[in-house]
Amino acid sequence: MTTQVTPPNQEISVLDPDTYMNGDPETFGLPLDQFDYLRKHDPVHLQRFDDPFYIDECWVLSRYHDLWEADRDPGLFASDRGGLNIWRVTPIDPHAGGLPAWSTMDGGTHKRNRGVVSKTFNPGSVRKLREKFAGYAKDVVDKALDKRVFNAVDDLGYRMPMEALGDILGLPAEDRETVFGWVDKFAAPVDPRITPSTDAAMEAIMSLWAYSHDLAERRLAEPGDDVVSLMVQAMAAGEMDQEELLGNITQLASGAAETTRAALSHGLHQMLLHPDQMQWARDRKDDLPATAIDEIVRIAVPFSHFVRRATRDVEMHGKTIREGDFVCLLFASGNFDPDGIPDPRKFDLSRSPNMHLSFARGPHTCLGKHVAGLEMKLLYEELFRRTKEIRLAGDVKYVRDAFTRGIYELPVELVPA
Repeated sequence: MTTQVTPPNQEISVLDPDTYMNGDPETFGLPLDQFDYLRKHDPVHLQRFDDPFYIDECWVLSRYHDLWEADRDPGLFASDRGGLNIWRVTPIDPHAGGLPAWSTMDGGTHKRNRGVVSKTFNPGSVRKLREKFAGYAKDVVDKALDKRVFNAVDDLGYRMPMEALGDILGLPAEDRETVFGWVDKFAAPVDPRITPSTDAAMEAIMSLWAYSHDLAERRLAEPGDDVVSLMVQAMAAGEMDQEELLGNITQLASGAAETTRAALSHGLHQMLLHPDQMQWARDRKDDLPATAIDEIVRIAVPFSHFVRRATRDVEMHGKTIREGDFVCLLFASGNFDPDGIPDPRKFDLSRSPNMHLSFARGPHTCLGKHVAGLEMKLLYEELFRRTKEIRLAGDVKYVRDAFTRGIYELPVELVPA
């Protein structure tokens, strides 16, 4: 799955799941030296794969400004011709065995689908969720303090977005564990600790689709103040079809949960490794600045890449990308490119400006970024108010995947305030 490059004895493995599972915590779990090499020597790198789970090959863009421009140009690098990531089968790509969702749409179709729910995720609407989310943060920290020693990924990073996103989607409280259990399996399909087989991942996808169909039927009969109800009403009005509704539910359930959990976990881990930054955050526990959330999301880069397809032949840095070729936007590399982010290997919660690429910058910019930011802010604030110390209680273990940038295990100990 790797391609030999110079200098000798080095390999480019920036899309190999083992690279991320075996990542070095001192470099945020990322292959930063490989990113540096690609940006300098091979900014349009042809990566071939020899695993049937992945597409045959793709061009990897690694420079900040190239990624910025490519993401903002769906006319050249399209999302609606197949290719969300390097997986051959993707649950929200109709060209790869899945259903349509706004991440795999362009133009008017994308605008129509996204427009149905966009008001729910704008800053004004998200601010109205503050009180409810603060209650979830308190409950999560209450339970964590009862345990004292635990896996922060499960007891902090997982619990908060599960409850918050469950409310936004309109999932009954008793169903949330089951629904997000399915999400885990297809969001990390090549990590056997999470998903024992490809069949298990497919079963999880089918279960979520069946559940989503039933939930939509319930919301049609009894609409509520939630996103699924909005989409059901749009379907009844002819603004969204059933496959789009199911695909969009799948995207929201997986994308929002994975992004927030990964960022929360990576952020806490890096603060534990950088005590000065932990103290900086503690000193601001009554109103954690937005700069802290941006920096955590930058180094976490919860999805390392997204894939597009070229709509015509294009020359870039001496290489010819042909019409129909897969093009991988390696946002993880862009977030550590000094041409876009000054001193990028420094973890700095006060960094400003911080024009990171983790939420993308084009028409597919993350719909739920304000929700994720509020969840993270409130949970960190509650955690710092209620503890006088947080300690690492073991070694970090990363998820085996080159797309989702998750942490599998982060043992911590809380010392109550």
